[in-house]
Amino acid sequence: MLWLLLIPTVLAATIYYFTRNEKKVYASESTIYTGLASGYSLNGTIKADFYTTSNAFDNLLSLIESRETKQDVAVNLIAEHIFMKKHDPAAMTWAAYDEFQKLIPNEIKQELLKPTLAETRLAVADYMQKKEGNVIYKIIYSSNPFYSLDAYKSIKANRISNSDLIKITYETNDPFICKRTLELLEESFMNKNRQLREGQTGSVVSYFENEAKKAYSKLDSSEKNFLDFNKNNDIINYYEQTKAVAGEREDLYALNHNLEMDKMSSKSSLEKVNDNIKGRVNQTFYNEDIVKEREKLSNIYNRIALGEMVNTDGSNKKQIDSLKSLAARTESSLKVTIDKLYTESNTPNGIPTKNVLDEWLKTTLAYEQSKAKLTVMDKRKKEFEEEYRKFAPLGAMLKKIEREIGVSEQEYLELLHGLSVARLTQQNTELTSKLKIVDAPYLPLKPNTSKRIVLVIVGFLVGFVLVLGVILANALINKTLLEPLRARKTVDAQLMGIYPLLNQNPSFIKKANLRLLQQFLGTIDSKDKPVVIGVISVQKGEGKTTIINLLERELTNLSYRVEKQLLLDNTTTETTTYMPLTINEPNNKLIGLSMPINLDKQLIERDKRLSEAKDFVLMEFPSLDDVVLKPGLFPQLNYAILLCRANRVWSRVDKELLSIFAKTTGNKPYFILNGVDTDFAEEYIGEVPKSRTFVRTILKRLAKFEFGNRKKIR
Repeated sequence: MLWLLLIPTVLAATIYYFTRNEKKVYASESTIYTGLASGYSLNGTIKADFYTTSNAFDNLLSLIESRETKQDVAVNLIAEHIFMKKHDPAAMTWAAYDEFQKLIPNEIKQELLKPTLAETRLAVADYMQKKEGNVIYKIIYSSNPFYSLDAYKSIKANRISNSDLIKITYETNDPFICKRTLELLEESFMNKNRQLREGQTGSVVSYFENEAKKAYSKLDSSEKNFLDFNKNNDIINYYEQTKAVAGEREDLYALNHNLEMDKMSSKSSLEKVNDNIKGRVNQTFYNEDIVKEREKLSNIYNRIALGEMVNTDGSNKKQIDSLKSLAARTESSLKVTIDKLYTESNTPNGIPTKNVLDEWLKTTLAYEQSKAKLTVMDKRKKEFEEEYRKFAPLGAMLKKIEREIGVSEQEYLELLHGLSVARLTQQNTELTSKLKIVDAPYLPLKPNTSKRIVLVIVGFLVGFVLVLGVILANALINKTLLEPLRARKTVDAQLMGIYPLLNQNPSFIKKANLRLLQQFLGTIDSKDKPVVIGVISVQKGEGKTTIINLLERELTNLSYRVEKQLLLDNTTTETTTYMPLTINEPNNKLIGLSMPINLDKQLIERDKRLSEAKDFVLMEFPSLDDVVLKPGLFPQLNYAILLCRANRVWSRVDKELLSIFAKTTGNKPYFILNGVDTDFAEEYIGEVPKSRTFVRTILKRLAKFEFGNRKKIR
């Protein structure tokens, strides 16, 4: 129990001593508005999404805690302090300035010092990146309280509840450096956040711009191919042109059909008329003048039909009119020639020859006109076929070009839309990535409350818990009888009392003797005398002799008549006689209990003699694991007392030997726990009598939770 208070007290005192020169710590903080949860964008209010918002805040906090950000802060702070020509009380304390002057050699400072602060920052950053192990690199990756990454571990960034605000705190030994470090940290991570977010959208915008240019070039090339195709093939409007050609072709075929019908009808009529005038007009028909006039008239009609079919716009109207006049004159001439033959005869059917000839002339003229028109129509049909053969492949090629233009145009429009969205996102990112400082870092004028008392208390508690843990672990691991409560549960006997270690305070031993005597007399019934008490143990060295001598002395002091007897083990390997147990009386007369003789008479006489003289007979037996108990030959006992050491383990063998003793002798023994530690013995014997200071008394009461315990009534 003493260690439970001593070790924690020593540990607390040690912490108090070593923290006597503790440096003061100053803390500053800053609040930044992010707008990630409830800000605005170009599209309106941002829709709050828990996972998206949490991810955005995690990214921002990770950026603040990143090694690169803290390294930039350290480089900028070192550069600013190098740039100072002399100590500036508004930038750092004199102690911090003096310590900084010792960190970097003067020649390196002169090398890094530039005309402007920006140039000095670049020089320090470049110098650190040159190689690992230079002065700046060692400072940043050391445990320096102002310029190292280890010192910046005290930078804490947290989101304030579920708001759009981030709170950043930092503490160090210099108030001015504390404030400036936070300012540089905000500057660094805000720039990195803006570059990261704008860099993402910038790359997207560049991609869409390049792809849009490629798509436009492709579209322009397709449209140029379309224009060249129309020029080369004399196409103004392909679909209207093909529609007109198709319409004209239908009209042409319809006209050709009609002409074919007219030709066939004229031919049939002419054949009929020829049959009527056969034999009479053949001579006239084959007349040289009539034939010439007929051929001439046929040629004129061919020329007229060709002119009308080819030139429909009336540009050769005069020529056609001239041909029509010539045709009319030729008809008149042919008619006159035929009229001369009219009078010669009539037809066989009684029809006047003149009428038949008129009909023949009329039919012949119609027939010749139909033939001329059909000749021209055949030529026109060939022209239309050539036109069709020209337009047929052009349609497929034109469709392919138009399809390419459509695909290119759609691709270009999609890329333009993507570019528009990317630029909108870029502008929105530039708008939303601008973090605002709500509460700028302040200059801490008062240091933080010292943690010295807290450390002392924690040290005491840690020491207390460690010692208590060791004690509890020892109690759990220690399987010995140890203390009375455990011994009662382990030993199958009733506890009579305890006795402490003999190396304790003499006054405490005296009190222990008194307490054992009280417990002995409170247990033993001494009405019938003598009271024969057997003192036994399972193993040797349990303290039987010590306890018997103690009881003899104390009982004798109380005027009791006490006799001691010692039972010895006489078993030897040389003798064949089995005599394991003898009684050592005061007159040294040995009586063998296991000899093959009748000892009843001797034992009766002995008991009678003892009953007349003694109040208590204390008999010490050998250890039970060394003797054999024969039923009927063991001394009659009123009580049996078992001695057990507190520092031994009660095993299964011990239980069995005790059970054999109880069955053989008929005595169920009481037991005394011997050699009990003072901490446990005090609960049964009383407090160890010694002079204690007031502090020790209080500590002991605290350790035992005896807060209301008093020695007397006030």
